Amino acid sequence: MGFKIINISKDEDYEGWLNYRSSGIGASEVGTILGLNPWKSSIELFYQKLGLIPNKAEENMAMFMGNRLEGFVGDMWTYYSGSQESIIKNFNEKKRQRFIQEIPGYIVNDKYPNLFLSPDRVIIEEGKPAFTDVLIPENMLGVLEIKTISGFASKQWENGVPPSYIAQLTTYLIGLELDKGELAFLEDGRNIKVYEIEKMDFMVEKILNAVSEFWDRVTAARNDMEHADLYAPEPDGTESYQKFLNQKYAQSEAKSMKGSDQLYQLGLRMKALNEQIKDIEGEVRLASAFIKAEMKESETLEFGERGKITWKTDARGVRAMKNGLK
Repeated sequence: MGFKIINISKDEDYEGWLNYRSSGIGASEVGTILGLNPWKSSIELFYQKLGLIPNKAEENMAMFMGNRLEGFVGDMWTYYSGSQESIIKNFNEKKRQRFIQEIPGYIVNDKYPNLFLSPDRVIIEEGKPAFTDVLIPENMLGVLEIKTISGFASKQWENGVPPSYIAQLTTYLIGLELDKGELAFLEDGRNIKVYEIEKMDFMVEKILNAVSEFWDRVTAARNDMEHADLYAPEPDGTESYQKFLNQKYAQSEAKSMKGSDQLYQLGLRMKALNEQIKDIEGEVRLASAFIKAEMKESETLEFGERGKITWKTDARGVRAMKNGLK
């Protein structure tokens, strides 16, 4: 295994850190390339890699606190042995259950030269560091990725952990040639939830293909900057892609262009779908009104094994309906 460490400190050399990120793709960017990031589109990342739009992000309070709580959450994870209660018990008894280490800088694997890896922590055995003056890959047992989230955000995860986080952790596993890792979430500053993620072949293939295609686009555009737009990622249907286009072309010009047959058919399809959406939304509102009129003050409508519908008042005093029928 050919690993090397690029020791660039974000805090000490922010410009150098930003410049290095333009030389490849970070694990945290893979979800964006796959169209899984609700906050950023693949096309925005593409133009950032070309240096055509700023790569700097203003640090908000959530980011600020997340960075500073990372060490605390990692430390609490070492006392985790299956439940939140185990953290309290093992911490009070001073019995660490597992061990981790922070690796300085970026890790690059010669097999994947366009990927740079900066896991929050690597999982090790007690007394067997993964890094001294050099990287010791054989002492890495897994990867620990740490997130801080709000309770409201976690309640949106009815179908599990957000795919973008799974893609990020899987990318670490690919690059570090490991089979498993864990995600540790600090929720509302008081609950720690831990999820184990195993490397899956279909995800590996999907990630490597997407990264390769994206980087080919960036490389081609760098060699033909005058026509960079020709190499931009195709529209992926995400809201973040739409938002980027709205911002990029915010100022219209008094000119027209001739439409192709393909765009005409797309326009007709879009019009028909919008009409269907209006009809469906109207049916949903009507069904909801009938159900609410029957439920009145009741919070739950029971259907036994077939599930239930709830209409509960949240902390803001707003009643929200949830359909749990099977």
